[in-house]
Amino acid sequence: MNRNIGMRGLRGILVLVGLWASPAQAHFVWVEAEATAPAETGQPIKIYFGEYSEFLHEESGGRLDSIDGVTLRVQDAKRVKTDISLTKQVDHFAGALSSCHPGRNAVLAEQAKAPVQDLRKHDLGIVKPMFYARTYVVCMQEGRVNEHGRDQSTPMELDMIPLSTGLNLAAGRVSPVPGGEIVVQALFKGRPLPDTQLLVHAPIGWDKELKTDPQGVVAFTPLWPGRYVLEIIHVEKMTGEFEGKSYDALRHRSTLALQVRAERSAEK
Repeated sequence: MNRNIGMRGLRGILVLVGLWASPAQAHFVWVEAEATAPAETGQPIKIYFGEYSEFLHEESGGRLDSIDGVTLRVQDAKRVKTDISLTKQVDHFAGALSSCHPGRNAVLAEQAKAPVQDLRKHDLGIVKPMFYARTYVVCMQEGRVNEHGRDQSTPMELDMIPLSTGLNLAAGRVSPVPGGEIVVQALFKGRPLPDTQLLVHAPIGWDKELKTDPQGVVAFTPLWPGRYVLEIIHVEKMTGEFEGKSYDALRHRSTLALQVRAERSAEK
C-alpha cells in the first residue's frame, strides 16, 4: 500500500466505489498494450475481463468465456482500420499488431454479444450489457511522429477520448507523467456525455470517482506511474430482444487505459 494512503481512508474510498458499482456488474473489459512500438514491428495486445483495481483477471473456463466474441481493431492517424484476430489464453484474449503507421494509433475493443442479464435484485432491471475499451500505441519512426497530431479515430458508441496526449518529443516523452494533468471527454453516440460519473482506477488498487462537466469533460492528476483505467457507464432506456431474451435497457460500459510513466523512464 502507498504510504500516503491510510487504511481508514482507503476503506472509505472502497465503500464509495461499492455504492457506485453493484457487485453483479463490477466487471468490465479493458485493453492493454505498451505505450510505444517500433513502426515496423508492432507489438502484442491483451484484452482482459475482470476488476482492474482488485487485480482480478477472469479465466478461460470461467467468466472470461462470457465475453467470447469480443472484437479488436486498430485505427491509425490516417483513419485506416485494421482488424486484429484474437486467441483466448488462460486469463485474457491475445492479439498482435504486426506493424503500425507512425503516430498515435487507437486500439479499440468491443463486445456487443454479451447475454441479457436479469439485475432486478440490484434495481438495475433486465439489461443487455455492451462493453467497449480503448487505449493508444504511439508507433515510433524518426521524423514521422507529430506531437500536435489530433486523434482521428472514430468514437465507439460509448467512449472516452483524451484531450491531452502527454506527448513531448523535445523531452523524449510519449505518455503522461505523475503530476501532469490528464483531460478526457466522454462521448455517447459521438456527443458529449454531461454530468456522468467516471471512475479512475489507479495502478496501486486505488479508485477515484469524478463527474463530467456539461461538455462531458473531466480532468485528473495521476500521482503514481503505471497504467490507469478510466471507467464510465451509461444506461440507454430502450426495449429489445437478444438471443430470444427481452431486455428493458442497454447498459453501456466503456474503459480507457492510459500509461503514466516516471519522468526518468519517459526520457530514455
